[in-house]
This record gives sequence, structure tokens and C-alpha cells, in this order.
Amino acid sequence: MEKMTQDSNKICDAPEPDKNKPTRFNRLTTQLANERTFLAWIRTGIALLAFGFVVEKAGSFLEAISADISAKQHNFVRYSGLAGIVLMLSGAFIIAISTWRFWAIDRSIRRGECETSVVLDIAVAAGITVIVLVFIAFLIFQSSVFS
Repeated sequence: MEKMTQDSNKICDAPEPDKNKPTRFNRLTTQLANERTFLAWIRTGIALLAFGFVVEKAGSFLEAISADISAKQHNFVRYSGLAGIVLMLSGAFIIAISTWRFWAIDRSIRRGECETSVVLDIAVAAGITVIVLVFIAFLIFQSSVFS
């Protein structure tokens, strides 16, 4: 009987994969992660759009059901419409930016250069934080006006 050599156990003569070079499987998982991130941003944008719509319509509803509201309360209703529009514009902005970022990262993944930047993430987070702080200040101001 012949002894099997170590070379005869190989299935194919393919070279060992380079650990530093992205494989097709690694590229696929990276592309799928990019898609999941994109869809999460889309959900966030849609939520902001929906919430802005509700805030704007709530102001319109309050204005419609109360014919004799004071001037201070009328300002609150008017600003709720503005707040709703700002939220809807923020949602549309997030959807547009996330779409652009998805395409940019997808192109870099296909080229094998998967480099990203956190500048846009920080800018969006800072923008949302400013909007939230303005809304909080507005609510504090309005509660002190109505009391």
C-alpha cells in the first residue's frame, strides 16, 4: 500500500488566502453591514418625517378646535407647526445624506478601499442635539408662559 503524502490530501492547488486581502465573503459581509446601516438611517428619517407630521397636524388641530385662544397660546400653536416642518425637513435631510453615504461607501467597498469618515455622523448627531435643545428650551419657555 502506498502512503498518502501530505500533498495528496489537498483538495485543490489554490494558494493559501492572504489574510490582509479582502475575500469575496468579507466584501459581502461588509456590503450587507453597509445596507443594514443605510436602512437604519432610512428608518430614522421616516420616523422624523412622521413625528414632524404629527406635531404639525396637532398644532393645526388645536387651532381648529379652540376658536378663542389667547395670543400666547396662538404662538404655541404656530410654533408647533414650525417645529413639525423642521422635523420633517430633518428627516428628509437624513434620508438624502444617508443615501449619498451608502453609495459612497458601497463604491469604496467595491474598490477594496473601505475607508470611512465619522465627520458626517458627528455633524448629524450635533444637528439633532441642537434641534432637541431648541425644542426643550421652547417647551420650558411655553410652560412658564402658560402658568
